[in-house]
Amino acid sequence: MRALNPAAVVLIASMGGPGLAQQPPQTACQEGTASFYGHTGRSRTASGEPVSPEGRTAASRDLPLGTQATVTNQQTGQSTEVRVNDRGPTRTDRTIDLSQQAARDIGMERSGTAPVRIEADPARQSDPAVREQLERRAGRPC
Repeated sequence: MRALNPAAVVLIASMGGPGLAQQPPQTACQEGTASFYGHTGRSRTASGEPVSPEGRTAASRDLPLGTQATVTNQQTGQSTEVRVNDRGPTRTDRTIDLSQQAARDIGMERSGTAPVRIEADPARQSDPAVREQLERRAGRPC
């Protein structure tokens, strides 16, 4: 029996040969520290919506406005679905600011911050421009 040429193995793997190549993740992923904002006295978000501590919304510097994302507290495993409707957080050591309800959903309302994983699936986005931006990020390591 002849051994396969290493170049052939790479070629087969790049073509999606069975069990040889892994498909990249189809989500845009980010890890970092989440905080939450209560009622700040501001009346509008960056998207022009009224600020609502009871909504499941978030502020992100990196994700496009309108992005639907899953935020998971890495300490508790609890997760929630949010829609990015604002810009922030202003602190550079934070990745995302959650509404008070979203913070409550993932068990971080009392602590104020938590290590989180943020995942946004391009296929779940209703806005084609958001979907396109997330598709460019999809597959990068978290």
